[in-house]
Amino acid sequence: MSNRKRIDSASCFVAAMLTPILTISSAMNANLRTNIGILLIGYENQENLGLRSLIACLRQQGYQAELHSFFPGKDQEVLDAVRRLKPRLIGFSLIFQFTIDQFSSLMRFLRNNGITTHFTAGGHFPSLRPAETFELVPDLDSIVRFEGEETVVELYDKLDEPSEWPTIRSIAFRDGDKVVQTPLRPLIQDLDDLPVVFRDETSTTIGGIGMASMLASRGCHFNCSFCSIRQFYGISDGKLRRTRSPHHVVEEMHALFAERDVRFFSFQDDDFAFRSPNQKKWIGEFLKELRLKGLAGQIKWKISCRVDDIQPELVREMAEHGLFAVYLGVESGNEAGLKTLNKQTSVRKNLDAIDTVKQMSLALSIGFMLFDPSSTVETVSENIDFLFRVGQDGYFPINFGKMLPYAGTPVERDLQLQGRLKGPLTHPDYDFLNPDLDWYAFLVQKLFARRNFGAEGVAALQNTDFEYRIAASFGLDNSRERFEALAKNITRSNKLVVETLRSLLDAVESIGAEQLLRDEERLLAIADKEWSGEAEIREENERLRRELILALRNESGQVSA
Repeated sequence: MSNRKRIDSASCFVAAMLTPILTISSAMNANLRTNIGILLIGYENQENLGLRSLIACLRQQGYQAELHSFFPGKDQEVLDAVRRLKPRLIGFSLIFQFTIDQFSSLMRFLRNNGITTHFTAGGHFPSLRPAETFELVPDLDSIVRFEGEETVVELYDKLDEPSEWPTIRSIAFRDGDKVVQTPLRPLIQDLDDLPVVFRDETSTTIGGIGMASMLASRGCHFNCSFCSIRQFYGISDGKLRRTRSPHHVVEEMHALFAERDVRFFSFQDDDFAFRSPNQKKWIGEFLKELRLKGLAGQIKWKISCRVDDIQPELVREMAEHGLFAVYLGVESGNEAGLKTLNKQTSVRKNLDAIDTVKQMSLALSIGFMLFDPSSTVETVSENIDFLFRVGQDGYFPINFGKMLPYAGTPVERDLQLQGRLKGPLTHPDYDFLNPDLDWYAFLVQKLFARRNFGAEGVAALQNTDFEYRIAASFGLDNSRERFEALAKNITRSNKLVVETLRSLLDAVESIGAEQLLRDEERLLAIADKEWSGEAEIREENERLRRELILALRNESGQVSA
């Protein structure tokens, strides 16, 4: 029941980049059958491939299973679906602890309205911290730990036999006052044995192009200190990273292309790695399969990877076969931060990777943490310089955040040992060693909350940039004038970000945080410049996006005519 896609907006905002421009079909929810066996509920700003894999496996074995996309504030819709479907088992996708409050509230709402169905949950946090999950979510009956394709079937078959639950591997449940954790089952050895994920009847679109999320692998060989992926896949027996065969992946892509006119594929792999000999071989076979199926000149695709995966010759060959966009896990622009995050790379490699992607004219976004537990005024200053270096040309909108200590990660453990971990379990945080930096980070969060994390902020700017690029790549809109206007708007946004961050840091360095907090006039001047500038950038972005939509409609009309 895991969804392997991270949702840390500080380090991975690819999902946010696509959210407003995805139009996931709601026909599925409107046409659900009644009296089904299993209902799975989770976020779907992109297709939730973890839940969709479960649906596919359950249906392959003859079980009636459906998926309901959940959005905050839509509890009544979930209740209506549950009453209509009358499932025997409801599974919730609790990816990380930051979503637990919302799902706990949803479960309480369902219970208060007479729903007595068995509630189970899966995801990173419940798998790694089952006892704490039961404390935070008292309405939960069980937890499916780690990969759930086999476990959820066993649980469903034995729902009415609690005495048999200890025989089900990879679950957790209450037995009186204690929490029972059963032995773990091994990871699925061959991902090709799994059926292709369940899809809605209608395709998602982006920039007028049919798109689908894809998964070619599970897991990651690396052990970045802030990431729980290694822990999620590293506790059960099995390989840290497993791949589907290139043939199996391309067969799925070809079917989606032929049957649904899907021409853009967004790979959600934790690390679409291609550095080791085995991974290079996989890429070579994958590109060959694309050629054999006649897809190389017909489709585009996006990947997420590390900066040390970027090798110019191989990236160029991938681009010739449709690679269109790259999300880079850059994370930090200073050496101390990279060491703290255990990235095993360097600032120079970060810059080289970004420059290579730009030279290939690929769409680009990066994960970046302005703050991490090792941050000092000096390293934050280096990070600001880094953002200026990579963002001054307006090639992509820069974004940033504070590293958050996910449950089960090495950095969470280190912060706990240092006595620096604070806040509730659902929203953990930490202080810096310099109190002035704590105030600086607080002010940055307040100044950039809407810009960095609101739907109308940088996400909207990223969306428009991505839509323009994808439309142009398929010849649907080749207006150079509009694209140049968009680049100018992105440049302006990036410049404003860097100037605001720098002005605020200079003020903290020169007079100290306490004095700055008393200087309302200076603070308001910085804030007003940022917020008024953002408003103008949003207005311009909305104009450019409206123009693109109109151009795509005109193009569609011409094609129809």
